Amino acid sequence: MRIDFHSHFLPPSFFERMEALDARSKVESYAYWGPLLARGAQRQFRDGERAFLEKWIEEMEAGRVDLTIASVGAVQPYFAERAAAVAAARFANDVLRKAVAQGQGRIAALGSLPLPHPQAALEEIAFCLDECRFPGVNLGCSAGGLPLDSPEFDAVWEALDARSAIVFLHPGTTPCVAVGSGDFGLAPALVGPTEVGVALCRLVAARIPLRYPRVRVVAAVTGGTVPLLARHWDAVLRATQPGLYEELGGAMRHLRGFWYDTSLQEDPRIFDAVRGSVGVDRLVLGSDTPRAPVAETVGFITSSPLLNDVEKAQILDRNGAQVLDDGLPG
Repeated sequence: MRIDFHSHFLPPSFFERMEALDARSKVESYAYWGPLLARGAQRQFRDGERAFLEKWIEEMEAGRVDLTIASVGAVQPYFAERAAAVAAARFANDVLRKAVAQGQGRIAALGSLPLPHPQAALEEIAFCLDECRFPGVNLGCSAGGLPLDSPEFDAVWEALDARSAIVFLHPGTTPCVAVGSGDFGLAPALVGPTEVGVALCRLVAARIPLRYPRVRVVAAVTGGTVPLLARHWDAVLRATQPGLYEELGGAMRHLRGFWYDTSLQEDPRIFDAVRGSVGVDRLVLGSDTPRAPVAETVGFITSSPLLNDVEKAQILDRNGAQVLDDGLPG
């Protein structure tokens, strides 16, 4: 089964709701991404949501993709005010639920949570996974200034673990973390991949894979900096915190337990970096649709001289099915 794990369904109504909640002044990710993505949504949905979905399914057919899993992505509803976070998360999830219902069996979704509010997030997990039957959730790389491994979120991880949920980790929560990184397209090109890498390594250091082993973590942008810098971090961790390193049994084995999508495509040598770090057997198809048609990503994989036929089949048709089957709620 060919599954695209990285796609976004963001109709104009979503941005209208976020604007009504004053997200532009209250949510860092929305302030950066919202206006840009809203303009794109106006073009993409000019003929309505149903026409958008029909075109999307046509593009899936071109790439022989059976299922795409939609999420919000960079513009998570992470308001400091609990009521606003709850309202935005529920609106986003209702939008996704509607897309699934209209998607002719070809669309699934990963819900958003009203973080950094743990109790509200638990209630939304129940709505997303138990009522909507989403296979998991989409998280930003941090929430409300807190890393995802913060003790405040332990109950959230516990609830996701109890349901064998998929957690799709997407960058963009803190788009301007370095001086000047908000300019010249540096945030999506450099900061986002760094966000993902830091979040994944923190999950390992906090023993999240050991404490919540049933959660399936899928990282966007091919794990960001992980394929290039994971071994370096493993060595630094061993030198600076030998006790933790010994307890973990090293960092690399846990990073190899995560899954990584194929949406970092600008450098065709990425497959060599992945092979030397986490392994190409941990890759799943991820296109970042509607940034580009999924057929382009499929072509990027099938035409790669760095992958053999077995590896291409694993990435396109086997690994994703394993993640989805293992991550179905209940």
